[in-house]
Amino acid sequence: MSKITLTIDGQTVQVEAGTTVLEAARELGIKIPTLCYHPELSLHGSCRICVVENLDNGRLLASCVAPVADGMNISTRSPRVRKARKMNLELLLANHPDDCLGCDRNGNCELQTLTYEMGISRKDIEKFAGEKRDLPIDD
Repeated sequence: MSKITLTIDGQTVQVEAGTTVLEAARELGIKIPTLCYHPELSLHGSCRICVVENLDNGRLLASCVAPVADGMNISTRSPRVRKARKMNLELLLANHPDDCLGCDRNGNCELQTLTYEMGISRKDIEKFAGEKRDLPIDD
């Protein structure tokens, strides 16, 4: 396969064609948060927590499904990226059970960790909340 050169947060990396932006960032040791990504499952980019900004055209991309392109210039930490990730997480939380202290996964939950890291409060998600549905919690 051919090699692709791109820049992520000012660092240049060479990766195989077909690599995703998320995988390229991980090769550089850059952490991009994810919820729906798993390396052994098919990629679908549904949570949009892994969003990054293509500085060449200003588009926001789900890094777990976005293939690298030669010369691509990516930001994982721009104000626009942070704002989009926070809003995407708030939307996910708006219809999520809000009794984390009573949850079996309390303290071992990526959703809970990201909520804390992004500084999201109950007030932040109330603006999106509608009628709550009582859904079972997966193990």
